[in-house]
Amino acid sequence: MTTIEKFQEVANIKFVESRGDFEIGTIQTADGYDLHYMTADILNLNFENEVYYYQPDFDKIMSYIEEHRVGDELLEIEIWDVEDYFDDYYILDYLQVNMDEDEFDEFTNE
Repeated sequence: MTTIEKFQEVANIKFVESRGDFEIGTIQTADGYDLHYMTADILNLNFENEVYYYQPDFDKIMSYIEEHRVGDELLEIEIWDVEDYFDDYYILDYLQVNMDEDEFDEFTNE
Protein backbone atom coordinates (compact mmCIF):
# COMPACT_ATOMS: atom_id res chain seq x y z
CA MET A 1 0.00 0.00 0.00
CA THR A 2 1.36 3.41 -0.95
CA THR A 3 1.59 6.34 1.43
CA ILE A 4 -1.22 8.15 -0.44
CA GLU A 5 -3.46 5.08 -0.26
CA LYS A 6 -2.83 4.66 3.47
CA PHE A 7 -3.46 8.37 4.02
CA GLN A 8 -6.80 8.15 2.22
CA GLU A 9 -7.76 5.15 4.36
CA VAL A 10 -6.80 6.75 7.69
CA ALA A 11 -8.20 10.20 6.87
CA ASN A 12 -11.38 8.65 5.43
CA ILE A 13 -11.04 10.55 2.16
CA LYS A 14 -10.79 9.55 -1.48
CA PHE A 15 -9.05 11.54 -4.21
CA VAL A 16 -11.10 11.66 -7.41
CA GLU A 17 -10.74 13.50 -10.71
CA SER A 18 -14.37 14.62 -11.00
CA ARG A 19 -17.56 15.11 -9.02
CA GLY A 20 -16.07 15.15 -5.55
CA ASP A 21 -17.70 16.55 -2.44
CA PHE A 22 -15.36 19.49 -2.82
CA GLU A 23 -12.46 20.55 -5.02
CA ILE A 24 -8.89 21.70 -4.44
CA GLY A 25 -6.95 23.27 -7.29
CA THR A 26 -5.69 26.36 -9.06
CA ILE A 27 -7.15 28.85 -11.47
CA GLN A 28 -5.21 31.35 -13.48
CA THR A 29 -6.00 35.05 -13.59
CA ALA A 30 -6.17 36.97 -16.87
CA ASP A 31 -2.69 38.37 -16.22
CA GLY A 32 -1.10 34.96 -15.60
CA TYR A 33 -1.14 34.55 -11.80
CA ASP A 34 -2.19 31.30 -10.17
CA LEU A 35 -4.80 31.41 -7.44
CA HIS A 36 -5.47 28.40 -5.23
CA TYR A 37 -8.94 27.39 -4.10
CA MET A 38 -10.80 24.92 -1.93
CA THR A 39 -14.52 24.87 -2.62
CA ALA A 40 -17.65 22.76 -2.73
CA ASP A 41 -18.95 24.73 -5.72
CA ILE A 42 -16.41 25.90 -8.30
CA LEU A 43 -19.09 27.85 -10.18
CA ASN A 44 -19.85 29.97 -7.11
CA LEU A 45 -16.43 30.63 -5.58
CA ASN A 46 -16.45 32.69 -2.42
CA PHE A 47 -13.34 34.79 -2.97
CA GLU A 48 -13.15 35.87 0.68
CA ASN A 49 -13.11 32.34 2.12
CA GLU A 50 -12.22 29.86 -0.61
CA VAL A 51 -9.55 31.51 -2.78
CA TYR A 52 -5.91 31.86 -1.72
CA TYR A 53 -3.09 33.90 -3.18
CA TYR A 54 -0.61 31.43 -1.68
CA GLN A 55 -1.01 27.67 -1.73
CA PRO A 56 -2.79 26.56 1.46
CA ASP A 57 -0.62 24.43 3.71
CA PHE A 58 -1.40 20.87 4.77
CA ASP A 59 -2.95 21.90 8.11
CA LYS A 60 -5.28 24.41 6.42
CA ILE A 61 -6.38 21.78 3.91
CA MET A 62 -7.00 19.19 6.63
CA SER A 63 -8.99 21.74 8.66
CA TYR A 64 -11.12 22.47 5.59
CA ILE A 65 -11.72 18.74 5.12
CA GLU A 66 -12.82 18.29 8.73
CA GLU A 67 -15.10 21.36 8.56
CA HIS A 68 -16.96 19.76 5.66
CA ARG A 69 -17.22 16.28 7.16
CA VAL A 70 -20.58 15.13 8.49
CA GLY A 71 -20.05 12.33 10.98
CA ASP A 72 -17.67 9.65 9.76
CA GLU A 73 -18.64 9.83 6.09
CA LEU A 74 -16.09 9.29 3.35
CA LEU A 75 -15.30 12.58 1.61
CA GLU A 76 -14.37 12.56 -2.05
CA ILE A 77 -11.92 15.31 -2.93
CA GLU A 78 -11.67 16.37 -6.55
CA ILE A 79 -8.01 17.11 -7.18
CA TRP A 80 -5.71 16.69 -10.16
CA ASP A 81 -2.28 17.22 -8.59
CA VAL A 82 -2.38 15.43 -5.26
CA GLU A 83 1.38 15.75 -4.77
CA ASP A 84 1.16 19.54 -5.12
CA TYR A 85 -1.06 19.82 -2.06
CA PHE A 86 -0.24 16.71 -0.04
CA ASP A 87 3.49 16.38 0.63
CA ASP A 88 4.75 12.96 1.82
CA TYR A 89 6.46 14.54 4.85
CA TYR A 90 3.18 15.96 6.18
CA ILE A 91 1.25 12.83 5.25
CA LEU A 92 3.65 10.65 7.24
CA ASP A 93 3.39 13.03 10.18
CA TYR A 94 -0.41 12.84 9.97
CA LEU A 95 -0.29 9.04 9.81
CA GLN A 96 2.04 8.83 12.79
CA VAL A 97 -0.33 10.93 14.89
CA ASN A 98 -3.51 9.16 13.74
CA MET A 99 -2.37 5.52 13.67
CA ASP A 100 -1.49 3.05 16.36
CA GLU A 101 2.28 3.16 16.97
CA ASP A 102 2.82 -0.52 16.08
CA GLU A 103 0.65 -0.23 12.96
CA PHE A 104 2.58 2.88 11.86
CA ASP A 105 5.94 1.16 12.44
CA GLU A 106 4.79 -1.86 10.45
CA PHE A 107 3.56 0.37 7.61
CA THR A 108 6.78 2.42 7.41
CA ASN A 109 8.99 -0.68 7.52
CA GLU A 110 7.31 -2.36 4.53
